[in-house]
Amino acid sequence: MSTSSATRTPDKKKKPLPYFMQKSEDAALPSFQNRRTLADHVKDNMLCAGRKRYFQRIVYVGRHPKVTGMTLRDRFLKLIKDLQECTTNEIKLFGLMINFDGYTVHMVESAEETIGEYMHTLAASDLFEDSRVVLVYNNINQRFFRKLVWRASDYLNELPRTELDQRDPNLTQNTIDAFLVKVYKLCKMVREEELDESKSHATEHTPDIAVLEYLLGLKCLFTVPEYATFYGKLPDVTSFRDRVWPIPKDLTPYDVFETGKYDVNLTFGGK
Repeated sequence: MSTSSATRTPDKKKKPLPYFMQKSEDAALPSFQNRRTLADHVKDNMLCAGRKRYFQRIVYVGRHPKVTGMTLRDRFLKLIKDLQECTTNEIKLFGLMINFDGYTVHMVESAEETIGEYMHTLAASDLFEDSRVVLVYNNINQRFFRKLVWRASDYLNELPRTELDQRDPNLTQNTIDAFLVKVYKLCKMVREEELDESKSHATEHTPDIAVLEYLLGLKCLFTVPEYATFYGKLPDVTSFRDRVWPIPKDLTPYDVFETGKYDVNLTFGGK
């Protein structure tokens, strides 16, 4: 005996697919009934990357006391090793670290918590004479590296210096853009071609001293300690719900018993 359609239990409403998985073009367009927020796009990006954690990319430059590249490398690696041993976050620090002639260009990627811990540890060290955070890229779709890659060279002084026109009103933005293009090209070359430390391959994509010194002198960019302070740990704020028991569900409006000149009496029980 067939079951009547009237007695069937209606199916639960299925959660709509992300817009990039929907086949119909109409379904992908935003509508009044199905609004999309920035949080939806963040979740979509993480789904595309196969991740459940929020990832971040930071590019910073620095100038160091006069030590050899290998000594500087050992000091950074010790700092990172100590950080990873004491952190409760299982996500490691990845990226490309390039050191030459007392200067640093680092691109690091990891979970937001790991990046925060690393920047705080870096700010507390004495590794830098000066530093600037050039790029902060939130919610990256794809990482360049799945390990920490190190390159140390001594050819920076051999590079021709960039001529910077101080009268150019767009000098700051153009210099930052050109610098980041070089950094991204270096990352791509190291990842895909597995460059060695010889200067013949990467020279054309290495920022020269004039660019690095200009970036280090920009007051509009955070230093590493300033960044660590500004994007520090979230304060432990005690909320109203943490102090009141039982937890209120419906708060009564403070003016519930006040009536104005044009208010309508809906109780029908009085004047």
